[in-house]
Amino acid sequence: MQPGKTACLQRLVLKCGYRIGEVCASLECSERYFYKVFLDDVGLPPKEWMRNERMVVARRMLAGGRSPGDVALALGFSAVGNFRREFQAFHQVTPACYQRETWRR
Repeated sequence: MQPGKTACLQRLVLKCGYRIGEVCASLECSERYFYKVFLDDVGLPPKEWMRNERMVVARRMLAGGRSPGDVALALGFSAVGNFRREFQAFHQVTPACYQRETWRR
């Protein structure tokens, strides 16, 4: 990363579609360096943190009224089914069920 250049990691990974290669290109560092620094500073591998972050953002978007299809597209999933499986594995509920339960409250 160039001196004086700052980045919000959450915005950066969203902008880069949760792809480590694109994040590293934006930060002008190697994937190996990024992995080491990230693991040392955060305590998680970058992919694991990105998965967690992506699911937190997905939950917020669904709670805000965005459709599962819109959320999948916005978060860089190649298909809505992939998003649904990932969301369900992470949250133990489908995106549609999560949305219904959130709106019921």
